[in-house]
Amino acid sequence: MSKTELCNGEGCVADVLRIIWLNYYNFITRRIKMTLLKNKGVLIVSTLLMSAAFSTAVFASNVGTVTRDSINVRSGDSTDSQVIGVTNTGDQYAILDVEPGWVKVSYPDSGEAYIASLYVKVSETDASVTDHAVNVRTAPTTASDVIGQANVGETVSVTGKTEDGAWYKVNYNGQTAYISADYLGGSYLYLVQADKQTETQTAETKTAENVINQVIEEMNGTAEAEAAVDAPKLTAEDILKTFQPVEKNTYAIINSPGGLRLRSTPSADSSNTIISVLSDGYAVTVLESGEGWLYVSDDYGNEGYISSEYVELYVGEKPENTGHTDFNKDALTGNAAEIAEYALDFIGTPYVYGGTDLTLGVDCSGFVYSVYQHFGITLQRNSASMYSQGTYVSKDELQAGDLVFFNTGGNTNISHVGMYLGDNMYIHSSTYSTGVIVEDLYDDYSTSTYVGAKRIIN
Repeated sequence: MSKTELCNGEGCVADVLRIIWLNYYNFITRRIKMTLLKNKGVLIVSTLLMSAAFSTAVFASNVGTVTRDSINVRSGDSTDSQVIGVTNTGDQYAILDVEPGWVKVSYPDSGEAYIASLYVKVSETDASVTDHAVNVRTAPTTASDVIGQANVGETVSVTGKTEDGAWYKVNYNGQTAYISADYLGGSYLYLVQADKQTETQTAETKTAENVINQVIEEMNGTAEAEAAVDAPKLTAEDILKTFQPVEKNTYAIINSPGGLRLRSTPSADSSNTIISVLSDGYAVTVLESGEGWLYVSDDYGNEGYISSEYVELYVGEKPENTGHTDFNKDALTGNAAEIAEYALDFIGTPYVYGGTDLTLGVDCSGFVYSVYQHFGITLQRNSASMYSQGTYVSKDELQAGDLVFFNTGGNTNISHVGMYLGDNMYIHSSTYSTGVIVEDLYDDYSTSTYVGAKRIIN
């Protein structure tokens, strides 16, 4: 008996409609893929397919946008990996993961692929509100109008940030708005690019990104540009050969919210000795200049190397360092001094809510937890629980490596933790706009929120 003879009544009609719909769905799917391939685009189309097939797929919460044409899409996180496609400016992908130098994305057919992170910006990512009654404003300033409030646990879509990182641009009820960076948390927030300045930047104030892009533009072809991602860095010995004396009365102002390390050699290697930590705004005398580094001296006669990426250079009379700190490593004393010294290697690590990766991002307790974990010491995971560990120590008896606790929420609970360094300074993962920084334990805010301290190693 034929299939036609088996088909009769309402069931037959339903089967026919089902077949027609399936064919239509397959036709639409093929057309979308063909159109994307013809334009060398590999845009994530899950939401378009949802419209055609009534599936439950939605737009990815973390979206990356390609910033250059003719960029290779690879099967792995290396320029040696197979090229499986080409992508162009404006193409968008769902971000699956971020690795040093590479972004792992959702890719048609293969499921996942890699693009050099140099050519991908995070154009949209979900973020969670971390406090109650957070104001949503029309502009990135507290003087702007409040158009609503968001509460802890709510999710907002972040589409950009201000250049200083203090405000995130969000999609709020269909309109563009702003929320302070202090009240949002998310794994990829630190990758969101700042809105471009309208003012022309001078050569002295160009960011590292601008310099990199300028170099890339001068390269011939995509292969060379991609190779720059894995290009070997100059050794400290090579950099030392590039140093030359600078013009008399040259000085530099530190431009790094988390402070800047003064090192014994021009290298960011973790084994490199840190002489001191210079706070944001601190002025140093520049003695020589080399490839990416400056040889400088501070107010205490310490001489060493700092990255030229995080300073502004001037010629003239160096201003006094009133109100700015210069943490000297000689203050690292006590049984846990080695742990505190290790913590200094991670100044500038982004603040990531719930993070424990000392390179990619940490929150306050995640930072302390991970530093101690490196030495085989396991702490509780959150600040309130950590306060139950160790031995209580008074504020005037603090030693390097002691944990200092704060109540930043205005109640009686522990809500923040840092690590004491010595000389009245402590290191902590502070906010989304600063990351890991060194601060004065006796400044107004730290003093008003300080609760107590615990010594983990006696």
